[in-house]
Amino acid sequence: MSVADLDRARTFWVDGLGAADHGSFAWPVGTGPADESLATKDTAAAVMLLRTDTAFLELFAFSSPTPAARPAASPGVAALAWAVPDVAAVRAQLGLGDDEPVRCPDGTPVELRAADGGPTGLIGVTVRVDDPANHPLPTVPGPVPVTVVGGADAQAARPVDLGVNHLCLDVAGIAEVRSGLDRVRWHHDVTESSGGIAAVCYGTTSDGVLVELLESRSPDAFLARCRLTHPGP
Repeated sequence: MSVADLDRARTFWVDGLGAADHGSFAWPVGTGPADESLATKDTAAAVMLLRTDTAFLELFAFSSPTPAARPAASPGVAALAWAVPDVAAVRAQLGLGDDEPVRCPDGTPVELRAADGGPTGLIGVTVRVDDPANHPLPTVPGPVPVTVVGGADAQAARPVDLGVNHLCLDVAGIAEVRSGLDRVRWHHDVTESSGGIAAVCYGTTSDGVLVELLESRSPDAFLARCRLTHPGP
């Protein structure tokens, strides 16, 4: 997620919605692998990583290029579903009425749901495309369902623009998964990191969704599923 202000975003996601801090890093202008991954020149950002029961959330505060508002009907992640122990208490903490829609500080709609003893945090993602029947990504298994809907009628936003900018899929056998998605324009070859304990690749689907494939090959990997309370299959 691209955010305008890391402190403000952290207050919403951590203090308001109960996510946990999971580390941070940054990169300056001139970092080739970052530019290549995002297919964007001269990127620079400070990043805060958050953890929920079922998934990780990355907050990117880009200092270059300058972020803009994400077009309302652009393809990509359109909304998140988020489970909390007490919906009324969270609404009150956020200063919202019972029927007032919830949006994060950077514009993404967030549907609050009662956890009812299940996992808290991210429990659903809605992706908007032009034609759901022709969306090239297969059904995504795991603890966070991805629902694909229609209604996209604008150009894809830049990765730096505010709101959820990409969908990260945790995979096994990243090279095989990548080769099987023939309607994704991959931005670069599979890149190994941290001495080979993780591998990553970014691309854009034929209908404009920025997607990241991530393979964590060791429990020591920064975003390994074993660090989650409900990692799913």
